[in-house]
Amino acid sequence: MSDQLVLYINRAADTYRWCWLDASGRALTDTAGSGDLQALEASLGAGTHQAWLIVPGTKVITRELEYNEKEKKHLRNLLPFQLEDTVIGDVDRFHFALGPLNNGRVCVAYIEKAWLEQVFEQLKNIAVEVTHCWSAPLALPLVSATVPAEGAELTAESTDHWTLQIHEGVVMVRYTEHLGFSVDVPHARLALQMLLTAQERVDQLPQLTLRAVNERDLVDLRELLPPSLSEQVISEVLVDFWQFDYSDSSIDLCQGDFSQRLPIERWWRNWRSVAALAAVSLGVYIGVLLYHIHVLKDENLEIRRQIESVYRTVVPQGALVDAEKQLTGMARGLQPTGQSASAMELISQVLPPLSGNDSIILRSIQYSADTSEINLNLQANAFNSIEQVRTNIEQKGLKAELLSSSAQGEIFSARLKISKLN
Repeated sequence: MSDQLVLYINRAADTYRWCWLDASGRALTDTAGSGDLQALEASLGAGTHQAWLIVPGTKVITRELEYNEKEKKHLRNLLPFQLEDTVIGDVDRFHFALGPLNNGRVCVAYIEKAWLEQVFEQLKNIAVEVTHCWSAPLALPLVSATVPAEGAELTAESTDHWTLQIHEGVVMVRYTEHLGFSVDVPHARLALQMLLTAQERVDQLPQLTLRAVNERDLVDLRELLPPSLSEQVISEVLVDFWQFDYSDSSIDLCQGDFSQRLPIERWWRNWRSVAALAAVSLGVYIGVLLYHIHVLKDENLEIRRQIESVYRTVVPQGALVDAEKQLTGMARGLQPTGQSASAMELISQVLPPLSGNDSIILRSIQYSADTSEINLNLQANAFNSIEQVRTNIEQKGLKAELLSSSAQGEIFSARLKISKLN
């Protein structure tokens, strides 16, 4: 099963090589191919693909730089200017990627930004998204080796290890986990000798692993070694081109402006037809909704006019504020309260204590349907007569409450509120 696409591009950015890896990271050599961008697109077929990109080491330079702990927050912006005196041209022309920070030292890889942008744009145009990008020499397998402590005696077991591979006239060298370079074959011997000199290696020579895709290249690579390194070869291996280290142990160039972002454009390509249909549906829905609102508004205005017309037939004169509310109030006043039976029952209990009592005069009687209460206005020659009536009413199982009383000469007036007990 093919799980991961790996691409390699040449220095001219016009020819690609590609291969698929299985789930365990092994290259499926039967899927390998090469050609221009159109051939790559035809090989991949329809759809969007995510790829790991390996770029030529001749395009990438690696350096180890020092930094101050106070600079860690702005390290990506500050480190390029440490290289200003050694870089040909403006540092803004280059894209910089950082390795892990290690006690005040960090490895930096940089590449011409315009060239990398061109490659990413080419791949984007055929629906390929680059998720990781490495320099070819930093993708070579590197044998782990211990480095002796300062002042310790150097032994064969404690020397470090370099991996060299020759391919299509280029020698790739990986001499630390995050440092390496590629150089054309005619300059390989000099480059290796300069590396030994720069690292001040006299007796502390590295062990070498030589790699090539065929026996002839392996012989050529051995002959390119400086004399001091000829005896340091511990392994010579024939390999397939795609036998790289895919563990992401080297510096990933997909940082900063080239870091992987949300694939908004791909999502838009996949969902724009659905989005267009949704937009049309929403527009139709809003249009129909606005039409219904307009129709209902006209119907409401017509109903209001009819209500006002009916109100004027009932009340030709007078203020018109809210015809519907006013008509409702008038209709409620004309309807029976539904309390007539309760009122008659209450009156039938209240009036008998008054009948036959010539000392009591009933001035008025009022019934409230809302509260089921009767208000009596009474007059008597003595207040005791009124109190006796109140007592007789309460004996009927009702509540009789004296609301007010007054006296004018020998005539006493009182107002009683009669209601049922709760």
